[in-house]
Amino acid sequence: MLTEIKNQFYQDTLETLISIQEVLPETPLEGETARNMVERIFTVSHQVSGTGPMLGFDNSSLLSRKLERTFYEIRSGKRTLTAQLLTQTQRTIQNLLEVLQKEQGE
Repeated sequence: MLTEIKNQFYQDTLETLISIQEVLPETPLEGETARNMVERIFTVSHQVSGTGPMLGFDNSSLLSRKLERTFYEIRSGKRTLTAQLLTQTQRTIQNLLEVLQKEQGE
């Protein structure tokens, strides 16, 4: 049962991160589209950092915490979504995908 939950979490997270990664470079830094992207990134990073450790995704969780904090600050108006931040987010998501895949293979 735990293996099934872990596999489902992995598949759902992988699909979400890949879908974000595919559209992130095209996302305008304004309006509703940007708010939706901020919410998606925050949500998936929150899920990975919160649920990941219970399923053995410890390194993924550590990596996603910084992303979660950053996008929490953007959601609350303490930070602004900039082109540089989007570039860093793309790199972090790529790293997160690699770490998730490695942890799933272990």
